[in-house]
Amino acid sequence: MNKGTPYLLAVLVALTLSADWVAPVVALFEHAYTCLQHGGGLDLVRLRCEPRPDGLCALLASWPFWGTAAALSLATLVATRGPRRQLRLR
Repeated sequence: MNKGTPYLLAVLVALTLSADWVAPVVALFEHAYTCLQHGGGLDLVRLRCEPRPDGLCALLASWPFWGTAAALSLATLVATRGPRRQLRLR
């Protein structure tokens, strides 16, 4: 028996195991690509393709982004426009 045969078998087993792991990941990437290619949005929690909202629905769907932007702007204004305190040096 050749000395390299056990190493060759080990490599074949490793490739088989990695192919079993990679196949679902590649399938997810293909699913996401086809979903985005057709103009949909991929819901990663449910792993399904949903149509993207448009018009008023898109505005209502993006309220967390706009709410966070408004709160951050207000906090920045309060922090920069508030009364300034002078530090007293003793």
